[in-house]
Amino acid sequence: MRKILITAALACAALAPVAAATAASAGTAPHLTGSVALAGPADQYATLNNIAATASGSLSYTNFNVADIAATGAGSLPKGVAIPLDFNLGGSDYNHTLIVDSIQPTGLASFTFTGHGSYVPDASYTWTATGSVSGEALSMDLTYTGSNAGYTVHLDATINADGTFTGTASSNQGQSFTLSGSGAFQALSFTAPVNSVSFNGTAAQFSSAIPAGHTYAGTPFTEYVNDGGSPGAGHDTWTQNPAGASTITAGNLTVH
Repeated sequence: MRKILITAALACAALAPVAAATAASAGTAPHLTGSVALAGPADQYATLNNIAATASGSLSYTNFNVADIAATGAGSLPKGVAIPLDFNLGGSDYNHTLIVDSIQPTGLASFTFTGHGSYVPDASYTWTATGSVSGEALSMDLTYTGSNAGYTVHLDATINADGTFTGTASSNQGQSFTLSGSGAFQALSFTAPVNSVSFNGTAAQFSSAIPAGHTYAGTPFTEYVNDGGSPGAGHDTWTQNPAGASTITAGNLTVH
């Protein structure tokens, strides 16, 4: 079970948009830089901070599907489970649920998402959701698709350290609500030094470990990357031991 959790916490991937890169020129020590969004089996974001000599540079990493024991400032939402949302209007509660369907990381503490849900007392009131999280700020738009189709609600909330969130919401029919909910969490996020760095042309590898104070502290891992040198999907690659390869959905890494 621990191995499965660690694999989910540190899954890695292969890239979409990539800028053209050049190999290190003769006589110049190569180094590895860039930031990439990673998907499958987990939603992640990684930044390579001038990784060069045998033990030089660092990795910054966030896994938006794994809760951290530290207050990282990177709020997140679980996928595939019902998250309670309570809209209050004039002292009356309107209980809804949100299920996050997909997450697209956009930075070390930010992502966009899509989802769906319904009104708890009457499931004929269904809706779709699009939203974003930046740090601990949650923004979301709901559009009703079943009963009362076309009704929309925009909400802004703060994700608290305990996983609750609070904020306000307004509808396209002029109602203003207060909002509360639960089920959010602080995502696993850290910066760690690297070691055992090596280069082979446009390919590079390095090792690291999750720092103390975070979930799975001390867990080691090794990353293998290749700068494909051309824009577009499928050129750069990223593979992690023991999780294996996944897909890079955005960003760029460069060996230069």
